[in-house]
Amino acid sequence: MIAPILIGLGLLCLGGSIALTLAGIRYLLVRPGKAVVAPAASASAPATPVATVHLEGIGTLALEAGVLLNTLWEHLPHAECQSGECGGCKMKLLEGKVHWIRDPVVEINRQTHILACSCEAAGPIRCATP
Repeated sequence: MIAPILIGLGLLCLGGSIALTLAGIRYLLVRPGKAVVAPAASASAPATPVATVHLEGIGTLALEAGVLLNTLWEHLPHAECQSGECGGCKMKLLEGKVHWIRDPVVEINRQTHILACSCEAAGPIRCATP
């Protein structure tokens, strides 16, 4: 008695999943490569340039919000503590300015070097790993 009900529910779920899969495939075939377009900026609002970081040997990357480590995580394999203690994210600042959001524990010459976990870019910057 219960077996036919369970089989019916199973077939109903299977049919629904097939229908959703086909709808997804149809959507991909009908709209191949469609990019999401940002709305046009209004005439009264000035366009804000995208802040970038150029890391010597890697190239130019668009900055993510927050500390530099958010953008450079995969390029700084020795960045472990994320709190200014280990110095694994130390970089030489070649051009540009940064805002220090926390005082580092590790000793660092702030005139020439930064810690990616403790700084935010104040515009486009260029850095090199030591």
